[in-house]
Amino acid sequence: MISLFVNCFERDYRQVLAPGFINAKAALFRYPFTRRVVTINNVADRADALKRAGEAVKRREIDGFLEVDKMLPAALEICGLQARQLGPVRHYTDFALVAVVNAAPGFLLHCCAEVDLVEAFDWITPALEKLQSNPQYLIANPAWGNDPGSVEKEALFKSGEYLVGHGFSDQCFLVDANRLAKPIYGYSHPSGSRYPLSQMGAVFEQRVDAYMRHSDLLRLTDPRVSYLHKGAEGLGYPKLPIWRRFQRKLKSLYQPLSRPPVTIQN
Repeated sequence: MISLFVNCFERDYRQVLAPGFINAKAALFRYPFTRRVVTINNVADRADALKRAGEAVKRREIDGFLEVDKMLPAALEICGLQARQLGPVRHYTDFALVAVVNAAPGFLLHCCAEVDLVEAFDWITPALEKLQSNPQYLIANPAWGNDPGSVEKEALFKSGEYLVGHGFSDQCFLVDANRLAKPIYGYSHPSGSRYPLSQMGAVFEQRVDAYMRHSDLLRLTDPRVSYLHKGAEGLGYPKLPIWRRFQRKLKSLYQPLSRPPVTIQN
């Protein structure tokens, strides 16, 4: 059982809930999802968002929708977090916690509204088999098309068709939801500084990345398929204070200029 979850918020809920949007997005994966669910988060006109979501259900374009703020308390309890721990960047974590908890006990395919596969391709069927073959593999995802060279650079080794390595992005990923719907969000790792909002708080993808590194868990990247983020990334980010931006700039200047060689294994 694999559920497709798509989050929407004030900037894009009208587009996400418009006729045809979810159908078009789901069609790119060429996979028969058990459920299609939209999470509704941080909207100014709740009544309008719920009306549009209800219409999408009537059209049978989605199977259901979840109001993040109403579902969050239960998700926080299951994931071992308190609301205050999400901090000023809570809306970059809350929807994902709700998704993993409500996708369990099946698999979750989460895809950002502004992310699309470059070409339609069923990467999910082989990824599901690969994830189930080895518990060290936690996450599977397509290659990120905006920087194809970095995919191989970040890999630790190759296993079959997959490039295997560290890292996590919430833009498009497949996971056994049970493995994230539990108290695994209290870890930190120096690599987290690369995430855009790390100076303001730990967001969902940063927390998952830290857990994976501490637990020696890996992600599978399928280079046969890639995705693009079609929106202007970062428009919704809270603005960092000047001193934080200066601190981050200094840190980036002193990052190592070389990377260890990639080891490719068969």
